[in-house]
Amino acid sequence: MRKRFDIVLLDADETVYDFKLAEKTAVSLTLRKFGVEPTDEVVTLYSAINLSCWKALERGELSREDLKPYRFQRLFESLGAESVDYASVNDTYEGNLAHQAFLLDGALEFVKKLHEHCKIYLATNGLTIPQTGRFNKAAVRPYVDGIYISEQIGHSKPDKAYFDYIFTDLGITDKSRVIMVGDSLTSDMLGGRNAGLTTCHYLNGEEPSKSDLCDYEIAAYDEFFDILFE
Repeated sequence: MRKRFDIVLLDADETVYDFKLAEKTAVSLTLRKFGVEPTDEVVTLYSAINLSCWKALERGELSREDLKPYRFQRLFESLGAESVDYASVNDTYEGNLAHQAFLLDGALEFVKKLHEHCKIYLATNGLTIPQTGRFNKAAVRPYVDGIYISEQIGHSKPDKAYFDYIFTDLGITDKSRVIMVGDSLTSDMLGGRNAGLTTCHYLNGEEPSKSDLCDYEIAAYDEFFDILFE
């Protein structure tokens, strides 16, 4: 069998990490400290607000620094909660999130097996403190060759500049030997397409999108090896 790719750029959250569980745990700890009871409804509201802020960041409508306190400001105002120092809330949340390195079922086995054949780099739009902390604690750490965090790079997926930074840093000249794998159409797949990469959409329980942004779509990790080899 011939191997198609030498390098896999692998999204982190909801592709390898169970971010929903990590977020719920970290935001619950944080809100209790600032006097808000983290009911399921409150945590769900935060998650929706946070996601909308990250989508705005992807579209260039919100800066990374503004995003951090703004998501908590929106939450507290939506709840009619007492105004607090939202930057402090964010700092507390990032510190809590840095300890939550939960993996999706099967992710560790997938990364271990993939590492036998390819270089693996996590490509994430996350923030430096939580993503670095989670990466260093995660069981996949020994099998991953590096991590590229958007806050450190200064650009976010799907911006081509994010991927150009990675290409330069790794000395990549033949992009045909690189594939982007991730769960998000708007950051991973669009970003990979903007950068001229082959793209593989990890569905993570979702229905197939059949988007023209995806060269491949997989419902389970093991399906990727049918793509990797021919």
